[in-house]
Order: sequence, then structure tokens, then C-alpha cells
Amino acid sequence: MGKPEPLKENLSGFWSRRIDDTNRLVYEADEFQVNVVLCRYHY
Repeated sequence: MGKPEPLKENLSGFWSRRIDDTNRLVYEADEFQVNVVLCRYHY
């Protein structure tokens, strides 16, 4: 998977990683858990 990119504006605090050319994984993480918000297409 690609490098993590911090999101901005209304998605501040979330991160995005490219899965392939079309799909992305959008998530938030802390020291205890990772919450996947979106696992498809561009946010």
C-alpha cells in the first residue's frame, strides 16, 4: 500500500492510503485502535 497522507478540512484527523490506482483506504488511528472509514474509490 502507498504512503499515508493526512487529510484536510472536514476530514482533518483522518488518513488516506492508496490501495491501487482507483481505490483508497481512509482511516483514523490512535495508540489502541484503527477505525476504517472508507475502503473504496476516492473520498
